[in-house]
Amino acid sequence: MPTTADRLRAAARQLADIHNGLRADLDRLRSGEALPERLAEHCVAFCASLTAHHTGEDTLAFPFLDDALPELTPVLDRLRREHAVVAERIRELRALATDPHALRERVDSLAAELDEHFRYEEAALIPAIEALP
Repeated sequence: MPTTADRLRAAARQLADIHNGLRADLDRLRSGEALPERLAEHCVAFCASLTAHHTGEDTLAFPFLDDALPELTPVLDRLRREHAVVAERIRELRALATDPHALRERVDSLAAELDEHFRYEEAALIPAIEALP
């Protein structure tokens, strides 16, 4: 039976793939691929996926990592703070659902923030998780 560490290693291997999928979804939102009248719908779906991803990290992965790798606590604290900022951005996006122009501008801003967040998370967490005993 796989241990928690085994499951986290498997999740770490999938993390970049998950982030790449979220990046692709965000790129589609930014590209104008979604018709203006459908932009809000696409944005809500993206926000739901991102929220589920961050909730899973905050409630499952990060508490285990805090215990297993206390040296990661500053990294995890930063990621939690960034998750809170992203949650606020998502609330802002939802409030703009009736204004496609403002929504698209806010999506562009979120994309830059998320790219930095994802890169930091991948660089800081994947090697540490892969090294778990």
